[in-house]
Amino acid sequence: MTTVRTLEVTAYKEGKWWMVSIPEIDGLTQCKTIEKIQEQAADLAAVILDMPADQVAVNVAYTLPEDAKAASESWHQAQGQLTAAKADVDARLADLARTLKGQGYTLKDIGALTGYTFQRIAQILK
Repeated sequence: MTTVRTLEVTAYKEGKWWMVSIPEIDGLTQCKTIEKIQEQAADLAAVILDMPADQVAVNVAYTLPEDAKAASESWHQAQGQLTAAKADVDARLADLARTLKGQGYTLKDIGALTGYTFQRIAQILK
């Protein structure tokens, strides 16, 4: 069985480049695009640790500029509220669908009343 080594990585934007730091192994690299960070960090770690790249995993944390941190925190908070509201809406829809189904409404009726397809109503009722 192969053991995977997982490292914590910090990435931050500096000019046009993404700087990628791996403090645990004192590693630093850079990437042109955010999409390459995971791969570059894993490759760097594999070279420094003298391990196959498929045995290295990285968790990337992004460091934002100070003026963006408050906006980011606000956005994350709103995302949490949206997720909670969505769960509440889903629960209320399921309750409504069960109630209407119990009163003889068809799946198509319930779908038309709620704006969902009858297939989605069937899924909700399961």
